[in-house]
Amino acid sequence: MATKYWLGEADAVAQVWTGAITALDATPANNTFTVTIGGVSISVAGVTNVATTAAALVALLNASTHPYFSGITWSVPSSGNVRGTADTAGVPFVAALTKTGAGTGTVTDFAVTTACASAYHWDTAANWSDGVVPVSTDTVILQGATSILWGLAQSAVTLTQLTILKTFTGKLGLNRAVFATSVDGDTVNATKHEYRDRYLNIGYDAADIGQHAGPGSPAGSSRIMLQNAKSGASTTMVHGTATAAAETGYPSVRLLAAHASATVIVRDGSGGVGIAADAPGETSTVGAVSQAGGALFIGPGVTLTSLAMNGGSCTLQAAATVTSITVQDGTLTTEGDYTVTTMTVSGGQVFPSHIKTGGNAITTLNMLGGRIDARRSQEARTWDTVNPDLGTLLVDDSVVTITTMDAPAGARQLTVS
Repeated sequence: MATKYWLGEADAVAQVWTGAITALDATPANNTFTVTIGGVSISVAGVTNVATTAAALVALLNASTHPYFSGITWSVPSSGNVRGTADTAGVPFVAALTKTGAGTGTVTDFAVTTACASAYHWDTAANWSDGVVPVSTDTVILQGATSILWGLAQSAVTLTQLTILKTFTGKLGLNRAVFATSVDGDTVNATKHEYRDRYLNIGYDAADIGQHAGPGSPAGSSRIMLQNAKSGASTTMVHGTATAAAETGYPSVRLLAAHASATVIVRDGSGGVGIAADAPGETSTVGAVSQAGGALFIGPGVTLTSLAMNGGSCTLQAAATVTSITVQDGTLTTEGDYTVTTMTVSGGQVFPSHIKTGGNAITTLNMLGGRIDARRSQEARTWDTVNPDLGTLLVDDSVVTITTMDAPAGARQLTVS
């Protein structure tokens, strides 16, 4: 186990990938050879000569004006081979060479001839304090202004600890809405979406984000894209964030997780923290989520067991039943289609707007204080049992059906309307 620090000092190296076309059939229509990048394909019909076929494919690739292809120079280094060389050192591409058809033609898919590297690559050894890319059981500390944008596929690694200090002011991960064309990610093509890895996908036992104990007030990172690949218990704690995200309308810290024993704790974060909150269709599984401050968004693809609020603001959209929600302070808004088994409110305010098709949106609501206002949504929904003791409940009974309203025991300062 080693403790290593992010330096971001490596020289940029242009990526080179080489594939091959071999053993063509005598009938051109029986073979089609295709290079695909980011779901975009360029194809050529094969002929009996592998050199001629490779040259024809390369000509089409070089003629393409699509941004995924135009930043690469394509060549035929030897008979039947197809080679792609990145025009900008340090900017990676991911390409596949395939063959379709009933003919006997075959391909060898692209393989690394020269590995891409730069000061912005997680997987470049020269960027780390000990000259070695992090491996399982390591402790990693991110600091400084150099972004980490490339080489993010690290799911085979499980760190003991990942610390992203508030003094890390670079960006971690890519913006999916645009296609990065420069090694530092600052130059983009806004007409195409990013197809390369956007999250740092790595396992960890514990992650701390936004800590700062020294002098000054560092800005923090305006984009932290972190996917916990660990299949087991883990804790992600957000101590603070940048004041605003790099992308308008998104949280500055965006998390993914994939295990019911994954715990997420948000202590603060004015720039926002999101779980499965970046792309439509994202999913995550977490166990306990707790919040003491900041802004938290839990996306519609998230399966979670419990949510505990002691401050801040949270919007909850869940994919399945949430067993327990407790609110002591802060503001909670629920949206979507799912059941909350038990909601206990003793302070703060709650806007329960979620429904459950064919069932109870809330099975049991315990009112111990605070303010619950169900009037923001006019979608019909059912709550099974409400146990009012203290607090305020504002509900339109033509919209919300309460099956059982238990009489309060020694109620004080209870308002129901």
